[in-house]
Amino acid sequence: IKVSIDGKEAEVDPAEAKEYEQALSVFRKGDFSGAASSFGDFVRRYSQSPYLSLSLFWLGNAQYANRDYKEAIRNFNALIAKAPNHMRAADSLMSVASCQLELKETAAARKTLGDLVKTYPGTEAASAAKERLSKLK
Repeated sequence: IKVSIDGKEAEVDPAEAKEYEQALSVFRKGDFSGAASSFGDFVRRYSQSPYLSLSLFWLGNAQYANRDYKEAIRNFNALIAKAPNHMRAADSLMSVASCQLELKETAAARKTLGDLVKTYPGTEAASAAKERLSKLK
């Protein structure tokens, strides 16, 4: 079927679209353990999907909510590596910094925030990163 993903047309298997929407529904209900499991399964099953970047983003957010910061960092970084120009890339980098702060890795978070400001200037995430950096010093 044809779907619009981040404003781009893509063709996906109907089962793939349904599985993505179901995982997102679980996330929206606040069942972050269920969402992490659903998105994790989706990422493994549909590694070439047009939904992959968004799935990594929501997987990372579910893991963050579950305090699984190291896995969240891994998935946010996977999104950034795979799609550095994705609409969620800057937000993903901000989330990496948030995870690093939760892990008490302040120097790493400072570097990540600085990278965000340099790489994605003019984004809301960069503005928030500048503000957070000023509070970290």
